[in-house]
Amino acid sequence: MTSNSVIPVFPLQRVVFPDSVLKLQIFEQRYLDMIARQLANDDVTNRGFGITLIKKGNEAGIPATPFEYGTYVDVVDFDQRDNGLLLITCIGKQRFRINSQTIMDDRLITANISWLADIEPRPMEETQSELVGLLAELSQHPQVDILDLPKKWHELGFVMERLAEYMPVSEHQKQAFLETQSIDTRIAMLYQMLDWLR
Repeated sequence: MTSNSVIPVFPLQRVVFPDSVLKLQIFEQRYLDMIARQLANDDVTNRGFGITLIKKGNEAGIPATPFEYGTYVDVVDFDQRDNGLLLITCIGKQRFRINSQTIMDDRLITANISWLADIEPRPMEETQSELVGLLAELSQHPQVDILDLPKKWHELGFVMERLAEYMPVSEHQKQAFLETQSIDTRIAMLYQMLDWLR
């Protein structure tokens, strides 16, 4: 991906991270059209869209005001129902920052974005084994959907993002975690979240 791109943006009431599994039921025409256009794109690296947390507004109707940072997702599966409802499954790919945005005639938001660097890869340390244990417990919950990537469970960044994604903390706390580039700051933030929950 180039350093800057123009992408469609779908504001939601939840934060999505790289490697998140996102399942959506789409019924609004602007998003049905968006998905159709993206899937028909000849550029196979640009068949997804951006997900941002809503700063102000709602998911349906008048375009919401999105947070500046979000995550690009790829559509990996879809199912068009007879009633017009489109069910899609997406995988989070890369974080981005919105530079500017435009509301199109159909009320779809498109944004000029800058791609953000991946979080520094770092293996899990023995002292952090409790985090893997917590994630293993969380993964048993029926509402938790984690990619079946066993090797990722040895990567600190992956484990921390999954915990941040599914812990019962506010979406604004998750957004702050998403926006943080430093892995050491993320570690401190995650342990602070865990302290709040204990």
